[in-house]
Amino acid sequence: MKIPKISVLMTIYNHESYLKYSINSILKQSFKNWELIAIDNGSTDNTKKVLKSFRDKRIKKIFLKKNIGRTNCLNYGLDFCRGEYIAIQDSDDISLPLRLEKQLQSFNKNQDLYLVATNCQLVNERNKIVKKEYINYKNKNLRELLYKNIIAHSTVMYKKSLISKVGKYPRNFKYAQDYAFYLKVFKKFKIFIIQDTLLKARLPHENSETFRVSKTKIMINEKLQLIKWSSNYLRPTTIEKLRLFIEYYINVIKKVILF
Repeated sequence: MKIPKISVLMTIYNHESYLKYSINSILKQSFKNWELIAIDNGSTDNTKKVLKSFRDKRIKKIFLKKNIGRTNCLNYGLDFCRGEYIAIQDSDDISLPLRLEKQLQSFNKNQDLYLVATNCQLVNERNKIVKKEYINYKNKNLRELLYKNIIAHSTVMYKKSLISKVGKYPRNFKYAQDYAFYLKVFKKFKIFIIQDTLLKARLPHENSETFRVSKTKIMINEKLQLIKWSSNYLRPTTIEKLRLFIEYYINVIKKVILF
């Protein structure tokens, strides 16, 4: 069997209403040499039925009996990826047709790149665009990663070799595992963000990870951990140290007020 150039990794939990749109967006990609590692992470709705309905041989379907958490599921899925590159696709998001092709072009143009992300649109539960630009990358400095996550996980593609260099997604993060991973990469390797809009990202909804943890301390606690990590390992300038200090205490205040 032909080895795929790109492995698309998709973890799924109770996304029966969105899954067919997400998988179809991969099937419609202009670049065809891919595999889709689709892992049903113990869903309790009709996700399993929807996933089984797809017959394309490039889709590898894995069904877990119980939910093992998103971070563990991502790390589990990485072991099945055979491609030279790994692209992430959340099971409620939609890749535009040129996404994989354009990201691969970026890697081919610059061999020093290790992770490539893209701009994206925001859509609601009815697939209606609610905001054209997720982030205006033209005005973004990647050093802003020290303070906040400016990269949507579903826009990310990275070299598989990164895993042996920086490790998998940090297991101690339940929500911000993607942000923690980016920071590890940013410490040692070059990241690039394509300014083209190549993805439709779903706004938080009742079956999204963001919604499930939004009313807990998890998000704030993990943000505080990552601010400390950036302060210790990313050599912040004096101005950046000030911004990190401010960001840290804003989150401390939020924690006190909300909880």
